[in-house]
Amino acid sequence: MPLFSRRRRAPESVKQLRLEGGERRVAWALSRDGMPVVATGAGLYLPGAPRLDWEQVERALWREPVLTVLELAEVEASGTAHVVELDLSDGTDMPEVVRARVSASVAWSSHVRLAPAGGVRIVGRRRPGLEVFDWQLVFDRDTDPHDPQLRAQAEQHLEAARRTIG
Repeated sequence: MPLFSRRRRAPESVKQLRLEGGERRVAWALSRDGMPVVATGAGLYLPGAPRLDWEQVERALWREPVLTVLELAEVEASGTAHVVELDLSDGTDMPEVVRARVSASVAWSSHVRLAPAGGVRIVGRRRPGLEVFDWQLVFDRDTDPHDPQLRAQAEQHLEAARRTIG
C-alpha cells in the first residue's frame, strides 16, 4: 500500500455541480450515462434530484454497479428509491462513503412492539451542525401509522426516548 495515494481528478460535470453553501465533495462518481453523483458532509447529490440529506436516507444498497438509495418515509421501505448505475472505470469509493455516512447519521435506534399488533422503529439521527437529534418514527410495513391508538403509543415511546437520550 503506497504511503501517498493519488487523488482522482474530478471531471468538469462534477466540478460544475452546484453545491449548497460551504459544502465540499467527500466522494464523487459518474453514472453510466455520465451524470455526476456527489457525496458531501451534508448529503448526497443524485442525478435529477435535489440534495438528499443523510438523515433522510433510510438505507443504501450496493449491488455492483448499482447504488440504490432509499429515502426515509413514515412506513418502512416505502420511500422513494433512487437507483443509479455507476461507472466504475475510475475507481470510485462512492458506495463505501454513502454507507458510512448513512450509518454515521444514526445515533440511536430501537424497535418497539405496539398493541394490539404492529411495531415502530424510533430513530435518533445526527444532523450536521446540530447537537440535538432529529427524531423519527418509522412504522413497520404491517402497521397503520394513521391508527390513532398505534400512533399514540408510538408518540409515547418517542417522548420517552427523547427524555432518556436527549
